[in-house]
Amino acid sequence: MERMDDKLDALWAEYREALPDPEPSTNFMPHLWKKIETRRVETTSVFRRLAQICVMATLALTLLMSVVLIPQLQGNEVAYNGSYVDVLADQHANDYADILPVGDTR
Repeated sequence: MERMDDKLDALWAEYREALPDPEPSTNFMPHLWKKIETRRVETTSVFRRLAQICVMATLALTLLMSVVLIPQLQGNEVAYNGSYVDVLADQHANDYADILPVGDTR
C-alpha cells in the first residue's frame, strides 16, 4: 500500500510543478470574474442565435404553408359540396357500371 501512496505523492508533486498556483494580486478576482462573464456571454449568445434560427425557420414554414397548402386545400371544395350519398356514389361509380342500363347516366 505504501508503494501506491508513494506513486500518488509523486504524481501530485509532478502536477504541482506543471501547474503552479497563480500569484495573488489585487486584480485577481476582477480578472477571474471577467473570464467567467466572457464564457457565459459566449454560451448565451450561441443559444440565443440557435433560438433565433429556429424561430425564423418556423415562421418561414408557416408562411409557406399558408401560401401554398391552404389555397390548394380550398380549391378542392368541389369534392365536399355533395352529400354523403353523393360522395359514396362518386367513389364507387365504376362498381355499378355493369349494372346500369346503357342509356342511364347516373
